[in-house]
Amino acid sequence: MEQHDEVFMSFLISKSAFIKAEQCIKHFFLYKNHPYLRDSISRDKQFIFKRGTDVGIYAQQLFPGGMDVTEGEKRDQELFAQKTKQLIEQGVKTIYEATFIYDDLLVMVDILHLHEGEWKAYEVKSSLKITDTYVKDACFQYYVIKNCLPNLVDFSLLTLNPKYLKEENIEIDKLFKTTSILKDAINNNDYFSHKIALAKLSLEQNKIPDIKIGTHCFQPYECDFLGSCWKNIKEPNSVLMLGKLTKQAMFDLYDQGIRQIDDIDLNYVQHKEVKIQVKAVIEQKEQLFKDEIKQFMSAIKLPVCSLDIEVWQPAIPYYTGTRPFQQIPFLFSMIHEEQGKINQYSYFKPIEEDLRKEFLERILFMTKDFQTILMFDKSLEETVLNQLAELYPEYKHDIMQLKHKIIDLAEPIKKGNYYHPAMQGNFTLKSLAPLVNQESGFNDLDIQSGISAMYIYESLLEKNAIEAEQIKQQLIDYCEMDALITYQLMTFFNHKLD
Repeated sequence: MEQHDEVFMSFLISKSAFIKAEQCIKHFFLYKNHPYLRDSISRDKQFIFKRGTDVGIYAQQLFPGGMDVTEGEKRDQELFAQKTKQLIEQGVKTIYEATFIYDDLLVMVDILHLHEGEWKAYEVKSSLKITDTYVKDACFQYYVIKNCLPNLVDFSLLTLNPKYLKEENIEIDKLFKTTSILKDAINNNDYFSHKIALAKLSLEQNKIPDIKIGTHCFQPYECDFLGSCWKNIKEPNSVLMLGKLTKQAMFDLYDQGIRQIDDIDLNYVQHKEVKIQVKAVIEQKEQLFKDEIKQFMSAIKLPVCSLDIEVWQPAIPYYTGTRPFQQIPFLFSMIHEEQGKINQYSYFKPIEEDLRKEFLERILFMTKDFQTILMFDKSLEETVLNQLAELYPEYKHDIMQLKHKIIDLAEPIKKGNYYHPAMQGNFTLKSLAPLVNQESGFNDLDIQSGISAMYIYESLLEKNAIEAEQIKQQLIDYCEMDALITYQLMTFFNHKLD
C-alpha cells in the first residue's frame, strides 16, 4: 500500500525511513529522532494516503482468504513479526501485511503468497506506472524479507492497468498489472547493505547532520521537515519564492549568495515571467503590460460567462466503461452578469449514477447563448470536453463550438503580463483571489483544492442523506468560488485598462 501508519519503534528502520535516508540523511535523522518537528500532513496528502490504503485492501482479492497480521491487534511491529512467523509455520498460504524484522530493519509487505511451495511477495501501488522510487523501496523490502524467508523466490509490484476498461463487474486479475523487481533486488543487494550502514551510522553519531537545503528537499517527495529546515528562509522576498523557475535554477541563485529577490540584477534576467516578479518586489508594486492585456481582452465578446468544472478520478473504476483514474466530471458552476447582478448556476451529478451524458447536455444548454466562456487554466476542462466528445460523438459539433468560445484568463498571468508582489511566486487563481476580490473568502471554504474536492465527492458513497447534502453544498461553494473569481478577474483587468 502507499502508506502504512508509521508509529514504529524508534530503533527500527522502515522502508519509508530508508527512502528518506536516500533523499537526505538529515531528513532521515529528524524523522527517527525528532518526529515532533515534522510538518503537519496536508489534507490532500491524507486523502492520497487513504487512496493507497484502499487500493491495497482491494488488491487482496487477487489472493483471497488470507490472514491479516494487523487485524485485531494493537500497533506493535514486533508482535506483527512474531505473528507472521507463526502463520508461516502453521502453513497459512496468504498473509496480508506480512511483517519482517532483520538487522533492525522493518518491512510490512502488502501480500505474501505461497505458490507451489515457494513464497512470492507483492507490494501494491495506487498508480498507473512504476517509478524508480517504487522499485527502490520494493528492493529494500526484498532485502529484508529474503534474509528472514530464504525461500522467497520473487517480489512484484502491483499497479493499476491503464488499459483496463470496466465492464459490468470488476475483473480483478485484469485491473492490476504485475511487475517483478527480482533482478533489480538481486543486483542491488550490496548497495542496500552499504546505504543501510550509512543510515545507521548517522543515528549512532546522535548529531543532526549538517545538510544544506537544495533540490533534494523535493525529490522524490517533498520533505516532511521543511518547516524546520527552511525556518527564516522561505520569506516573501526569498529567491526560493520565485515562480516560473526550476528548483535547480532557484538554488543556483541561492548557492551564489543571492538570497533575496531584490538582490537579483535585472540585466541578467532573460525570462519575462521571472523579470516581472523581480521588478514587482524591487518596486513593491504591481507590474502590468497594458498593451498585451488589452489585445488579449479584445477577444472577449459579449455576452460572457465563466465556467469551472470539477472531476472525480477514482483509482478503481466505478462506472461501466471507465478506466482507472479516468476523469469523471461531476460538477460545473457558471457565473454571468445580468443588469448589474451576478447570477450563478451549478449542476451537481449524483455519484451513484453515471450521468455524464446529462452533465454534457446541461453544460451545452446553459452555455449556448454566450459568445465567450471564461476559464482559468482550461487544460482540465478541455480534457473533459474532449473525452465527452469521444464518448458521445453525436454532440461532437456542439462541443467544438463550445471550445471555440473559451478564453483562458490564466494566459496573461502565465505570460508575465500581470504580476503583483502579494502573489509571492504563485500564479494560481487562489493567489489572485485577494487582489480581485478582497472578500473572496477562499480560505474560509471547507474545501480548498481540486484534489480535496474529488476525494470528498468520493466519500459520498459512504455518507447518509444529511451528510451528503452538506458535502454537496461544500463542493458547490468551492466550484462557484472558482467561477466567480474567474469572472471577476475579467472585470479586474478591464479596470486596469481604464
